[in-house]
Amino acid sequence: MIEDTLEEELLHEFKGGTLTINPENKLNNDKLIKVESPDKAADNDSAKTNKNVNHWSANFISPLTSIPNKISATLWSKNPKPPTPSKENTIQQTICITENPNNYFTFRESVLARALSECKDQFLDEEADGPLLEAFLLTQINHWNSDKERLLLLTPRTLVVAKYDFIALKRLGYKKLPLELVDEVIYGNLAYPNGSLIPNRNMKGVRLIWNKDKPDNFGTLWNPFNEDVPFCTFTFHPLFFHKDCADEKLKKLYCLETFVEHISKTIADLPRNNDTNREPCTIQEKDIVLQSYVGIGSVIHNRNSLGFFKVRGKFSF
Repeated sequence: MIEDTLEEELLHEFKGGTLTINPENKLNNDKLIKVESPDKAADNDSAKTNKNVNHWSANFISPLTSIPNKISATLWSKNPKPPTPSKENTIQQTICITENPNNYFTFRESVLARALSECKDQFLDEEADGPLLEAFLLTQINHWNSDKERLLLLTPRTLVVAKYDFIALKRLGYKKLPLELVDEVIYGNLAYPNGSLIPNRNMKGVRLIWNKDKPDNFGTLWNPFNEDVPFCTFTFHPLFFHKDCADEKLKKLYCLETFVEHISKTIADLPRNNDTNREPCTIQEKDIVLQSYVGIGSVIHNRNSLGFFKVRGKFSF
């Protein structure tokens, strides 16, 4: 009778309990998976035992199995990833360029002045575009998230974006944007969609948008070599943050905020054509979403500054 009673008690205990691999290891209850006992009449000891379920399932198996669901839920989300907080929400507090500034050919004496003079003479038509108001050297971010070093010439009616070889000292090309065609100017934090694997830049930027009412062409936006996209995006030149860039006139050329101030005022003062159906340009402050999700090529390109004319060891390009 004693053996039969003991067997019934063991079966009862087994029915309401769960085996624990390491009962002496006290885990945080927040990290455990709680499993409801199949026997609602189980005693308190059985209920406590059920809470201490195998921590391998909670810490390893569950996170791995949830990854596909998280990816499918966020990969194509249009909500931008919020930029990482920084002091006063500006990049000036977090960026520090420590390399030799002379690695950038634009920092060398008279190189930038010569480039501006040549581009002004060759690319500007004062009768059609008006006189040069301001010039800048900024970083242009193309639609595939690649950084490019570009000269910007601002006139009362036109913005000229020029590509210049600061090593060979020659003009490579330019693009003219009539300011009357600009529909929207956005100034704000550069951000990525909420499924992007690219780390946030933590930097301000500006985007000029035209042909806003025309639908986007998939082939246009996803062709990395296409330059006929209906917007352009700019941010600071890296030399703006270098401690040796103390010349105020030179630093002004690298400054995004100065560019935004001048182009906003120029567009606001621009007389519109007698087109009553055309809405005036809007200037607003909000996040600028860079539609890039993986972008391994652009990450390598940007981290090695391949869009800038620099000294790279024994080579310069």
